[in-house]
Amino acid sequence: MSEEILWEIIDLIDQGDIVYLHRTTNEVVSHPDPKRWEGAEYQELINEARLLIDVDPEAYITLEPPEPKESFVIMETFVQTIQDDHLKRHLSEALHSKKPFRYFRTAVEDSVAREDWFDFKDAWMKVWLMDTLEREGTQNKKTDGKK
Repeated sequence: MSEEILWEIIDLIDQGDIVYLHRTTNEVVSHPDPKRWEGAEYQELINEARLLIDVDPEAYITLEPPEPKESFVIMETFVQTIQDDHLKRHLSEALHSKKPFRYFRTAVEDSVAREDWFDFKDAWMKVWLMDTLEREGTQNKKTDGKK
């Protein structure tokens, strides 16, 4: 599987889509995750994707965004890599606030660690995706390149 396809899948999952990967052709089909994106405007996209997938559902691997608990662990793990004590404390406070995802995102995007966060999350997502594909038994071959 090409790096391009891997990063396409990661980007779709990151934006909150459910992704279907064809086991042999590596065709990617996706739609917004109805658990995250409610509304009639998404129903047409979901229906279009399901029409294609339902023809041969066993031919596709379903890849869903990580659960919030797992996403929280990723953020906590990232915070532990921060060397600057002030920034580390600020990000940790954001994680332990009433709305941890929102406050963490705001805190990290307004910090010097912004790019480090994106690199960390991308690397984690790539490992997660490769492990998932390996467990699902795709004809995937490990790739080495960068996004």
